[in-house]
Amino acid sequence: MKRKILITTGGSGGHVVPALTFYEHLKDDFDIFLTSDNRGSKFIDNKIYNFEIINVLPLTKNIILLPKNIILFIFAILKSLIFLKKNKINIIISTGGYMSLPVCFAAKVLNLKIILFEPNMVI
Repeated sequence: MKRKILITTGGSGGHVVPALTFYEHLKDDFDIFLTSDNRGSKFIDNKIYNFEIINVLPLTKNIILLPKNIILFIFAILKSLIFLKKNKINIIISTGGYMSLPVCFAAKVLNLKIILFEPNMVI
């Protein structure tokens, strides 16, 4: 039985492109899953990739919106927990972005190995 890897990525091309590269590189040796938010889904063809949307809003400094965003963030963690358990994921690879945070929190709760690949670089 192949090990199961979840690649979680933010919604910009700078996060998604490395995630798709990992997916293509690992797909023959592992069962690969991919998560992103609605922004990231624009770059990902769910007919080609085993893909799930997990939406999360960025936390805000707006005191009126903050409680709502925190509640939605908690729901994203719960959705991530369910996804990880249901699919029996063994390893998480995160290419960064705030969207990947709930998945990584859920993975930590389940004591799963998390690999962070952050390709941003300042020259």
